[in-house]
Amino acid sequence: SLGMPLSDFAAVVPEAKRVSLARRDQTQRTVVVPSKDRSLQRVEYRFSDDQLRELVIHYNPSEVPGGYQRLLERLRESYGKPIAENLQEYDSGPDVVLVKNTVWKDHATMASLTESRKIFDDRRELILTITDRNLQQAFEEDQEHRRRQRELSIPVPTSDHVIQNRQAAMSRSESMRDGHAGG
Repeated sequence: SLGMPLSDFAAVVPEAKRVSLARRDQTQRTVVVPSKDRSLQRVEYRFSDDQLRELVIHYNPSEVPGGYQRLLERLRESYGKPIAENLQEYDSGPDVVLVKNTVWKDHATMASLTESRKIFDDRRELILTITDRNLQQAFEEDQEHRRRQRELSIPVPTSDHVIQNRQAAMSRSESMRDGHAGG
């Protein structure tokens, strides 16, 4: 279930392969489990700070009777009326792709069913993503904080005047911290 610690997950799904897709960041992990069910390609479990933040199910579209539309009907039976249904957009990258998306939200989770179809060869992907909204918000805030820290760590030349003011301010704060009245 969403929010589950990684240690509990490892006990529940021992066959999981640990794959770090988060580059060098060990606070984010994705565990990929190949499926034995023909209708599923794989299931991805995305962790942030060792808590399950997101579950991503990759279906084999050719093995899902009725495809996107039938799966959408079944999900509607479980989740109720979506907040957005069959939103379509085109990605005009190297492979022109049509993306169809339906989204459900409640106070704690968001579910999204996505079908992407490559126009030229009609290859399809069918993906259901279920996200813990609170963990996702914390993840996004952490990402923004990290981005800002990286941005601030890039050296930027400043004028001597700015450097002198900064050094004077640091000197005054050190004096006050040490209990000396500065002036």
